[in-house]
Amino acid sequence: MDFRAITLQLDDINEVARLARLAEEAGFGLAWGIDTPRSNAFVQMAAMAANTKKIQIGSGIARAFVRGPLQTAAAAVDLDRLSHGRMVLGLGSGTRKQNLFETGMHIDHPASQIKELVHIIRQVWALNGEGNLDFQGKFYRLNARGFTLTKPLRQDVPIYMAAVNPFMLRAAGEVADGLAGHPCFSVKYMKEEVLPHLAVGWQRAGKSRKDYQLTSWLITNIAQDRKQARREAAYQIGFYMSTRSYGGMMDFHGWHQEKEAIRAAFFDKRDMEAVADAVSDDMIDTLALAGTPDDCRKQLERYRDVLDFPTLYTAGVGPARTVPQERVRENLETIIHTFAQ
Repeated sequence: MDFRAITLQLDDINEVARLARLAEEAGFGLAWGIDTPRSNAFVQMAAMAANTKKIQIGSGIARAFVRGPLQTAAAAVDLDRLSHGRMVLGLGSGTRKQNLFETGMHIDHPASQIKELVHIIRQVWALNGEGNLDFQGKFYRLNARGFTLTKPLRQDVPIYMAAVNPFMLRAAGEVADGLAGHPCFSVKYMKEEVLPHLAVGWQRAGKSRKDYQLTSWLITNIAQDRKQARREAAYQIGFYMSTRSYGGMMDFHGWHQEKEAIRAAFFDKRDMEAVADAVSDDMIDTLALAGTPDDCRKQLERYRDVLDFPTLYTAGVGPARTVPQERVRENLETIIHTFAQ
């Protein structure tokens, strides 16, 4: 896994650009910008592209349904031009609650809808700025004249999809070029649950594992104080695992008591310290890279036979904000130095 990616999740876009340049100098192959209600991945990617020369830049992960299909297709083209062919488009459906909060709409069939969206984006690129788009699907009905469509630098910009549940994993295998795995995917879960569902999608599309790129966001917290690093990882794991739709991952590992304790702490007590307390050592050992630099280098090796490349990802994301921004920045710099080529 010589190729490595990093997600740069900071509020200060100037720091995002600086860290992208630092990651490039350290030999990282890809830097992802995050997409949240307070952070636009496409704007972050523009800043990264303008401050780097060779590292790939990706949307990690752009929310699929908060923008129109033509807008997403055009943004990717603009960023691919700006970066001279270094753009990677990452798309994710988001949860039902996220979509309702950000769009005011219920997305009832996200796997089917995101498949249509990917087809539209690829069709726009394939038209090469010529001819007309006439797409009449179940979720999107679009008609656009050639002069309104963008002419891409590349018609084959890679598309990665985020996916957790079986329907979305099959969709990702079918229509995407790669999977952007969830931060709470363990090696065991990827081998026994993720890959078989992806394979169903590959079969539908006439593809195989060799045609596909698999990465996963790995919660990575590094400090000389192991307890600090593990506590930070626990905050992030607990935050994610409080999501009810991710309960299947907890059940898969037999973390039934932890699941109930995390949900009670998050929803009833509204106490992130109690959430972190409910995250067991086994969960941290299974789901995170946490400890000293040497600890984390060794822990990364367990992913070698399942991932094409890792995406290193610091705790400190989400509304809890339990890890301060200054510590997030410090950890990102430490990740870059620890995993420099």
